[in-house]
Amino acid sequence: MSSKIRTFASFLLILSILSTGFVLDVRANDLVPTDDLSGGASVFVFRGSRKQPQERGAVRSFSSGGAAVTSRRERVKNQIASARKRKADAAKARAIALAKARARERNRKLRLSNTLAGTAEKQLADGNIAGATVNFRESLKANPNNVDAKLGLSEALTATGIMMAGDAQNDAAIPYFEEAVKLDAKNESAYAKLGEIHDAKGRNSQAIEFYEKALKADPTFNSVYLPLGLAYAQEGKAVEAEAYLGKAKAAGFDSPEAQNARIIILSKQGRDAEALAMIDAMLQGEPQNASAYYQRAAILNKQNQTDRAVASYNQAVKIDPNLAAAWFDLGVIFYNQEKYGDALPAYQNVVRIEPENYQAQANLASTFRQLERFAEANAAYKAAEPGNKTNATLYSEWGYCLGKTNEWDKSVVKLNTARELSPNAVDNNNAGWGYYNAARYDRANNRETESNAKLELGKAYLETAVQQDPQLDAAHLNLGATKNSMGDHEGAVTSLNTALTLHRDWVIAINQLGLAYRGNNDLNNALAQFQRVSALDANNAFGLLNLSEVYHLTGNKKEAKRVQDRLRKINPALANQLNNFFSGKAAVDEAKRKIGNKVPRVPGIPRFPY
Repeated sequence: MSSKIRTFASFLLILSILSTGFVLDVRANDLVPTDDLSGGASVFVFRGSRKQPQERGAVRSFSSGGAAVTSRRERVKNQIASARKRKADAAKARAIALAKARARERNRKLRLSNTLAGTAEKQLADGNIAGATVNFRESLKANPNNVDAKLGLSEALTATGIMMAGDAQNDAAIPYFEEAVKLDAKNESAYAKLGEIHDAKGRNSQAIEFYEKALKADPTFNSVYLPLGLAYAQEGKAVEAEAYLGKAKAAGFDSPEAQNARIIILSKQGRDAEALAMIDAMLQGEPQNASAYYQRAAILNKQNQTDRAVASYNQAVKIDPNLAAAWFDLGVIFYNQEKYGDALPAYQNVVRIEPENYQAQANLASTFRQLERFAEANAAYKAAEPGNKTNATLYSEWGYCLGKTNEWDKSVVKLNTARELSPNAVDNNNAGWGYYNAARYDRANNRETESNAKLELGKAYLETAVQQDPQLDAAHLNLGATKNSMGDHEGAVTSLNTALTLHRDWVIAINQLGLAYRGNNDLNNALAQFQRVSALDANNAFGLLNLSEVYHLTGNKKEAKRVQDRLRKINPALANQLNNFFSGKAAVDEAKRKIGNKVPRVPGIPRFPY
């Protein structure tokens, strides 16, 4: 073969590795050929179906705000205030007793402890909480067994914690209440406030624990019946929920949210007809009850009456546009129906209302991915990351979307995170896919050193993938493509033939095999492969491009021109590229690029002009 033909063949290998395109059917693990720089020369493997169904949200018995919750908290607050008044009265009595004890006490430390405790009790009664706290602590230093000081400090810490918690039930108050109950195991107010804080943050199991302790400390503390029953309902513990909701009703603490909780209990027990009847009765008296519509929708959704569920969800959000749970379930329904355009605004509403709802952020990211709005998908994956640090699937999909926006270096970081979380064949394949495409991107931008390093990394991960799962056709194909790009065409032939053994008539693999043969200057076998591509997919533009080029290299210029004419009807731009190849201009330009990359780069001095 002449040196001119070898030069052409060398160039054609590089040009055509940036080609090929193919679409596969959905499989258990979906294979998605990339069509960016590599033109379909590599394959990403989703860790399941790329249309993996999303899951419905947990049914909620009440929202985290609103008049009902405010009223419930006010009742607890009033009972806490009543309990603290009783303790304040007891503190005055203790102060008198301490004064008498101080007069009798001959031990200096014990006398000092009683003096400080008495001062602290007076400060506490006067509202000087900070001063009281200091003196109670000093009293305990002088006498760690001073029971009056312990009880007083517990009350002072409770008062501080209540101020710290505020209406927002801030977590910063938790340490004050925790210390308070260590000092006084009968401090029902501190237990109740711990329950309220955890309740407000949706931490049901912790809320239950502390509400129960408040009742154990003071069995008459009946204002916690209702929040305790609701927390048990959220946990799915129907027997306990019904018991406390019944006690709340008997104590005069019934509410719409309690009725909602009973509806959830009925539904979880499979008594859907009773639950729906109860909802209908509620709506007769409260036609604008958004929670009732939400509960109806959740039951209908569970029964797979999807259209009726959607209608009820829509009614719920029409009444209360901030009902995030209803928006979330709408998003799930539309996504699973592949109505991504409808799922999108539903999830956008969820994250508007609850920015830290990381599952909704992840679902939103997947929705953007399905709509091929990859830049927006990347932003949503980033927002979802704080709640998905161990979610390999999220990092894998994020890496794929970053690749679709040509952010290949960022892509390999995310794909490596997925691989570290789940070092199986699929994730090793995808890391290799990322490095292969990152290398192709570097090569297209004249970064040969970086490109070669990434190809080596990609090859290593792909070799691991085929060792882990010898049946993973995509890994064999990607390994063949990587070897082609590294110039190891013999190795590429072996890998690609293995891929074709596993996945017969796979056009993308056949095209890569043709490139490998051409890289070895085996033009007859290369021609046979590209003819096979054309026979399997007559409209495969890159297959036609390669076929025309190889016909030209073998001297059959008439057939090369005929194939070019076929290509022009499918992809005029690619067909026009052949004109440069036929004239030899493309080979000269590629040779200049290769030489230019080998010339040392000196800062401030441009490369040789060509």
